[in-house]
Amino acid sequence: MPLELNETTATLSGVVTVDEVEPLAAWLRITDKPKVNLRRCNHLHTGALQALLLFQPRITSSPTDAFLATQVLPLLRGSSGGPVLPESEPP
Repeated sequence: MPLELNETTATLSGVVTVDEVEPLAAWLRITDKPKVNLRRCNHLHTGALQALLLFQPRITSSPTDAFLATQVLPLLRGSSGGPVLPESEPP
């Protein structure tokens, strides 16, 4: 089961598809201080990603999937993860 919802923690595992987006978003909407465990997640539908970005739950466990860990997790933790651009010099 890709989505397990408990009182304060959601566990996403395996392939999270479009079918899990609405239950996840509804749970995030009604849960006070939600936490999300991504440890066993290896694919996240963009709708689920958008819900996580919108509601900004606390991520309690990082995904072991390399792409999710390096490219998606920084977005969920509030960092663009992109290169640091040098400041422009004053004229």
